[in-house]
Amino acid sequence: MLKAVYPVLGKQTTLPFYVSGIGICEPEYRVSRPQGLVSHQFLITSSGSGKLIVGEREYILKEGSIFYLPPELPHEYMAYSGQWNTKWLVFRGEHADDMMKRMGFDGCVVCDMPVSERMTNLFSQIINCVKEPVSGGERSSPLLYEFIMLARELMLIGQSDDNKNLIADRAISYIDEHYSEDITLDELASLSGVSAQYFCRVFRSSTGMRPIEYINNKRVSEAKLLLVSRDMQISDIAFKVGFRDNNYFGIVFRRATGISPREFRLRRS
Repeated sequence: MLKAVYPVLGKQTTLPFYVSGIGICEPEYRVSRPQGLVSHQFLITSSGSGKLIVGEREYILKEGSIFYLPPELPHEYMAYSGQWNTKWLVFRGEHADDMMKRMGFDGCVVCDMPVSERMTNLFSQIINCVKEPVSGGERSSPLLYEFIMLARELMLIGQSDDNKNLIADRAISYIDEHYSEDITLDELASLSGVSAQYFCRVFRSSTGMRPIEYINNKRVSEAKLLLVSRDMQISDIAFKVGFRDNNYFGIVFRRATGISPREFRLRRS
């Protein structure tokens, strides 16, 4: 069953947020959008499970989970196990792009925590509201805004301490394995399907350090082992642990230890 409503866009297009489409797919079909959508999108897994592919990342969508995609982000999704049923909502707005980024939705966000009953009820209210041809578009706007704020609370703010720690743990495990490579914030954030901005807040709250501080500290720790256990040039050690600039390696090492790499080697020899 496909139940979809695409309202006629008129006066509501001057509003900060307005619904451009909403529907229920039972089952959801395979979707491939190499250019992304022109609208912002939320999609809830009401039953079954699906798979979302964004770039090199794959996400398994469990029952009750929700994901957000910004406009023009290439993506693909399909059923993962059995029949996958979904509820979806797409929207635009006069300043929606900027407002969503400011709220933390600056990329793909996937949340496994089940949506609240209030969000489910709001979805039903919105789909009924936008059916009204005259005033439904404008009347649904405040409902949409409330839905977005509840999604923000669920997906970006209201996660439990255990989930926040899990986000940090995933990043730390990845850093510990790939510290010698170039690592970006987007890579680390994508491990948990959150925005880079939210990831930085959670990581610092869990570890007391910014992600780049942890990466540098990990590299310094590995460099210490090489300085005392191997007869390698200091510049080679810097490159081996992930520093592409030897001078920057010296600055970071001194900041962490109070002495230069050469002094550290001499004291331990």
